[in-house]
Amino acid sequence: ISPDPSLDISEVGIPFEVAKKLTIPEKVSGWNMESLKKLVVSGPFEHPGANYVIRPDGVKIRLDFASDRKALADSLAAGYVVERHLMDGDIVLFNRQPSLHRMSVMAHTVRVLPYRTFRLHPSVCPPYNADFDGDEMNLHVPQSEESRSEALMLMRVQDQILSPRYGGPIIGAIRGFLPGAYVLTRAEPMLTPKQFSNPALQGGYAGDLPEPNTKGPNPLYTGKQLFSLFLPKDLNLVLTSKWGKAKTGQKDDVVIKDGELISGVIDKAAIGAEEPDSLLHRIAKDYGNDEARRFLNSVLSVLKAYITRRGFSYGYDELKLSEEAMGKIAETLNEAYD
Repeated sequence: ISPDPSLDISEVGIPFEVAKKLTIPEKVSGWNMESLKKLVVSGPFEHPGANYVIRPDGVKIRLDFASDRKALADSLAAGYVVERHLMDGDIVLFNRQPSLHRMSVMAHTVRVLPYRTFRLHPSVCPPYNADFDGDEMNLHVPQSEESRSEALMLMRVQDQILSPRYGGPIIGAIRGFLPGAYVLTRAEPMLTPKQFSNPALQGGYAGDLPEPNTKGPNPLYTGKQLFSLFLPKDLNLVLTSKWGKAKTGQKDDVVIKDGELISGVIDKAAIGAEEPDSLLHRIAKDYGNDEARRFLNSVLSVLKAYITRRGFSYGYDELKLSEEAMGKIAETLNEAYD
């Protein structure tokens, strides 16, 4: 597996080579006859295509040996079954072992992509306990309408955002998204209309731009305004960020009023994975799982776009301990020896 933060959290990226081998049996009817004929003509080597045709009498015809696929396609009738390739939007089960809890197997929708790994949104790593240092995962394709509907009703990623272990979100911002959120929402960033609207568009915002924070010939927006575009309009919330607790000792430093981030810094305590009583937790509880998925997809796309353009790094000098700290360590060690 490898990461792809431009996927939806509920998607899994599947290589073309795999999508051509895994099939879904589709029964021929008046509604899908024409599209299935095209897939049979494409055959097993082109995507999207089909690998087998099963006649009503149970005879299974393998398409890579069929001499005239066009004639076979024309002979399709109601009751035939075509085993077609996996296509965008199909529902599949994704699993990483060891399967330790319910969220070790979740239902994702397919996105067929080039290259040779399964692609996964980084924010869906915590429930799988996955990382990208060579982890392998399993993909299972439900073969019947019943199993597909069961996966859709019970196992979709967005329906597993809240963990049954502690009630809080187990899917949320991790790693690079968190410094992105911190840098965007502290007091400093002032964005030009272009810097504001590009990430907003990437996050799927299609409405009018809000009033700029600084008016005049060169209007400027704040990072808080950019973040606020994706909050539910009637949301009111007060919470303490990790940063606020550590730096200022202030309680309640994140204030959201009528869907506007008024003050405070968005960090792990607001949108992070495995953080109960967060902003994400509130949205999932009050507005439902689909809204929580929309919020996460949008906000994480914005943070990715912003931190990619701005950059975020540190130098070797920031990794070195000061002489004073080294002295304290030596002191502590000497005391322990004594």
